[in-house]
Amino acid sequence: MSQRVSLWIEVVSAIAVVVSLVFVGLEIRNSSEQVEQNTEMMQISAYQDLIERIVQMNAIAIEQGASIENLLERDDKSPEDVLRLNNYLWIIFRHGDMAYFQYEKGAIDKERLRSANAPLLERLRYPEVQVRWRQVEQVFVPQYREYMSDQIAEINGG
Repeated sequence: MSQRVSLWIEVVSAIAVVVSLVFVGLEIRNSSEQVEQNTEMMQISAYQDLIERIVQMNAIAIEQGASIENLLERDDKSPEDVLRLNNYLWIIFRHGDMAYFQYEKGAIDKERLRSANAPLLERLRYPEVQVRWRQVEQVFVPQYREYMSDQIAEINGG
């Protein structure tokens, strides 16, 4: 009889271990999903923060009467103008990078990517912007560089 009780205790213990492992596995999966969702929310928040900064920069530019187009169309740029232009371009390149990152992560679709990148894509028609891109492109990830190369090729008709 004690062998039988011992066998039942072992079976019940084994079942309890299996149930515990299943429970732990489910909790790990739930935790991983929560971490993934939190990461996506942080990415989206960073993207929204970047958009807000673009809006702020545009407001400053309007106040100072120094839009990117005005700077690009000037032949006689002062060193301050060149610095301001390079800062504007850096911001829209980074903005484009963040939008592309959101696209890769599935947070935005291709149509939203095009909309979010409109400030950049519109300015890529200026040769000076393309030159500046070529000067800084190596700091960006290969996928975004490829995307930008495709956009430039499309603008340049090839």
